[in-house]
Amino acid sequence: MAEKIVVFGLGRDFAKNRERILEKYEVAAYTDNHLISDGKGLFVTPDKINSLDFDKVLICTQKYKDAIKYQLVARCGIDEKRIVDLSVFGEVDAGYAAILKDMSAYRLKSKDGKFAIDEDFLQIITADRHDNAGTVEAHYFAQDIWAAAKVFSASPKDHYDIGSRLDGFISHLLVFREVNYIDIRPLPRHVPGMRFIQSDAVNLGNIPDASIESLSSLHAIEHFGLGRYGDEIDPDAYIKAIKSIQRVMRPKGRAYIGLPVGPKDRLVFNAHRIFAISTVLELFGGMELKDICVVKGNNAHAEKISEEDYGSVPDYSCGLFEFEKA
Repeated sequence: MAEKIVVFGLGRDFAKNRERILEKYEVAAYTDNHLISDGKGLFVTPDKINSLDFDKVLICTQKYKDAIKYQLVARCGIDEKRIVDLSVFGEVDAGYAAILKDMSAYRLKSKDGKFAIDEDFLQIITADRHDNAGTVEAHYFAQDIWAAAKVFSASPKDHYDIGSRLDGFISHLLVFREVNYIDIRPLPRHVPGMRFIQSDAVNLGNIPDASIESLSSLHAIEHFGLGRYGDEIDPDAYIKAIKSIQRVMRPKGRAYIGLPVGPKDRLVFNAHRIFAISTVLELFGGMELKDICVVKGNNAHAEKISEEDYGSVPDYSCGLFEFEKA
């Protein structure tokens, strides 16, 4: 049997979601702060909600959902567990009572009236008080530090990157140097210190042979040819890209590569490939391996490994390879 709900909010968001609401729920009543009603039929004013037989109140406005939730809990006395909104469609935030307590404390302690709480402008966030000090995405955090330290130490005249994260590795580099950044997707903004080159890295057709002194590509090549980023389906795209990288590197040029690695080659369509370390070394056979490290599991650091460890690396580790062109 479908849950009985009161729909709060009859504007644009309600019109957009009306069909799925009616498919999922039985509507006990409709209400809105701008509604004028005698309390009869399905349309009632908010102060009549508690007199109705219902399971939940569904807030049907994204813009005013926090203000309405405050109204329902603090003024109408409705249990927060009976309140849902469109963004979660059946889930509610925990800890709302603590936020109401914080609001009361803020009002009592606020002496000069500056930055006063306005119930029409609320953005209630309950999860952060129970969260950790920060988020560390193990692969990206460790590989970005590893590769940035390499580039900083080498201090090349020019550095190129293929598809690494702008808000991670590239931002690290921009602290101390300019970067030529290559990606198949458009970048609709200017980033000071970064020259953007929209190009297909599978062939690097606009870059001459033996022209690049320093190049990086972190957690990018494994996606090539899977269509995930709007690129053409090509099972051999990763092979072509690695050949292209070796073609454009100048003698003694360094390449810093980050890839998912494991005991054996594996495709996880359409997310990524996982490479055996032996496969990576074979693909980069035209270059000399200068350094190899691995980020294992949820570790936030890269650790060196030796050749005897190549076959026993945990599945979906992050392999970090420094190659030099002969």
